[in-house]
Amino acid sequence: MPPPLRRRSSTPRPPAGPTLPRREQLTPPRTDLATDAQWDGVLAGAADAPDPADGPPRIGGAEIRESVLEGLRLSGARAEGLRLSDVTLVGCDLSGVFADGASLARVRFVDCRLTGLVLSDARLTDVSLEDCHADMLNLRMARLERVRLAGTRARQADLLESQVTDLTTEAADLREADVTRARFAAADLRGAELEGVRGAGSLRGAVIAPEQTLGVGLALIAEAGIRVE
Repeated sequence: MPPPLRRRSSTPRPPAGPTLPRREQLTPPRTDLATDAQWDGVLAGAADAPDPADGPPRIGGAEIRESVLEGLRLSGARAEGLRLSDVTLVGCDLSGVFADGASLARVRFVDCRLTGLVLSDARLTDVSLEDCHADMLNLRMARLERVRLAGTRARQADLLESQVTDLTTEAADLREADVTRARFAAADLRGAELEGVRGAGSLRGAVIAPEQTLGVGLALIAEAGIRVE
């Protein structure tokens, strides 16, 4: 089992919010969202998404900065190396998006559909998920720093071998998540449902509430192969 990450304080630091221009200063996108596209200071809506009739969007290497995306539907997009910084996404559909190696900094997701979103080997810094549906979210080998899950369902999330620092949870559903060989520091899981979590031994260094001990304890027993008869 890898050792937990180390930080002087066990209290998670909250994520910083996006730094955005005033809404009236944002402009419609001047270019299509495509491979290596750059959006800076835009206010984008559903009409600005690639036409689904053309098949899954290909937006690998795209960069979006200081922007607000509302109702954008990118389901199934190929988005390797996507870069988002200072971005708020509201009511967007990123289900099944493949964004391996993405970089997200000061990004806020609100009421978004993120089912099956792949962020393997990604870097997430100052990221909030609020009231999102993110079952089967893939964060394998990702690095998470100052991340908040609030009112978000992320059952069967995959955090295999991820590194997690400064994580806060509020009414989050992480049941059956896989945290095998993950490393945690300053992770507060008191606001999460953790029943059936896999690799529970990797939660060393995280904080849970007394009422969570039964669910986590049963997961540890199952992981150890202990039978209760």
